[in-house]
Amino acid sequence: MSSSDSSSVPSPSPRASPEASLHHEPPNLEQLVLHFVGAKRSLAATSHVWRANELVTSSRGLIEEVAVLGARNSFARGGVDEQLDTLHAIRDGVADVGEDAAAEFAETLAKLDGAHARLEETLEALRRTVVDASLQRRGSPPAAQEDDEREGERQEDASNSPEARQQKALYHFINESTHKEILSSLRALVDSYGEAQKELRNDLSNFDDSLRSISDVLAEGTVTGSGPQDKRTIYDEPAPPTSQLFRGMEDHAAEMAKLLESLVRHYDLCVTALKHTEGGGEAAKMAVQAEHLSANNSAGAEESLYRKTVPDQPMSHSERIQMLDIVESDAQELEDVVADIKDHGADIEGMYEQLVRHALTARATHKGLRAALAHLHDIKAALPRHVAVSRAFRVSWDSMRLDIRDKTDDLSNLATFYEEFLACYGNVLREVERRRGAETQMRKLAGKAQRELDRMYEADREAREEFTDEVRHCLPRDLWPGVGEAGVRWVVSRTEGG
Repeated sequence: MSSSDSSSVPSPSPRASPEASLHHEPPNLEQLVLHFVGAKRSLAATSHVWRANELVTSSRGLIEEVAVLGARNSFARGGVDEQLDTLHAIRDGVADVGEDAAAEFAETLAKLDGAHARLEETLEALRRTVVDASLQRRGSPPAAQEDDEREGERQEDASNSPEARQQKALYHFINESTHKEILSSLRALVDSYGEAQKELRNDLSNFDDSLRSISDVLAEGTVTGSGPQDKRTIYDEPAPPTSQLFRGMEDHAAEMAKLLESLVRHYDLCVTALKHTEGGGEAAKMAVQAEHLSANNSAGAEESLYRKTVPDQPMSHSERIQMLDIVESDAQELEDVVADIKDHGADIEGMYEQLVRHALTARATHKGLRAALAHLHDIKAALPRHVAVSRAFRVSWDSMRLDIRDKTDDLSNLATFYEEFLACYGNVLREVERRRGAETQMRKLAGKAQRELDRMYEADREAREEFTDEVRHCLPRDLWPGVGEAGVRWVVSRTEGG
């Protein structure tokens, strides 16, 4: 607005030159009263200026608080991040113990499965290998005088006997409790590993929950506001810094003060115009009462108008015309000036809200960091237990791995023993065949010798009888008492055990 200071003689306005006054009629009393009432009403914008002043004053405290909390939060966040990095490193170390043990367990289990598969294959071969029936019969072998046909009939009868139908496999001649005990102990070791691994996983899960709680607290500390509309998205522009907001608020407040000053000058000029108009004071009083503007008496100039209707200093006609033109011109801009004050006030309100959000964010972050530090203290107290569980698991697994390795070696040795047993059975069968052949040869040789001895015995008997007949009539008995004795009979017989 172009109003001058509230002096007795206003300064000339470019828009209200003397030449312009020649073409426009000056406002009458009624119009002056309307302009005065409008100016009086416009002074209500003072509340916006006071509000802006309050917000600017309050924002200084918010900026100080944000600066202090920002410094504290920055320092605390650096410490928290450093502690979190250390805790994550410890957590990874605990997890590595379990992962290394799992890899070693898988390798150990692969070797165990190989040894067990080898043992099962050997045992299955023992189950399929039926023991020859001749190995299970007891008693003496066939007599020397039995021929091959009689022996064949005897073997055929033996194969149809109940004893032959109950033949056993090689598996029945091993101590199956040995490998069953080994397998049972291995299952117990595998179950023990599973329990130890489960305990380690539970402890690691608790460790992860503690670290996750800190991350959640820190994430919650960055959220401000109380509704979904306060949550920022990736499409939102970044919030301006507090220094920029404060400078903007000061600029808006200064502009509001200038605009309010122009309103006050316009009001003072209206008062001056009424003073230099006959009946202006009474008309202004009635207009103020009619508009109920007495309670908003900010300038307090109309009281003097009521009391003194004669101006302090005289004013020439040209000066009065110039003043009235200025009042008329400024009155046209009155609403725009008030609107500008409101707009500046709204901008200050918006900037103050952003400052408040900055402060809320700083407070929430500070609160979150304090909560995170409390959680860090809890983890610090539980950290020795996590490390102890990891160390105990490692010691337990090393012991179990040695036991599993020993049991695996036992399975391998047992499989080797059973394989040797299976191989020995083949040697047994070959030995049985060899002994059968030897016995057959000895039986044939014994039969042949027995027949030769029997022939020689008969020849000896016949020779003895012939000799006795020849010397019986001439040989005294007391000369050779054994002359009539029978000859020795030789018999080839089977003898057990040499």
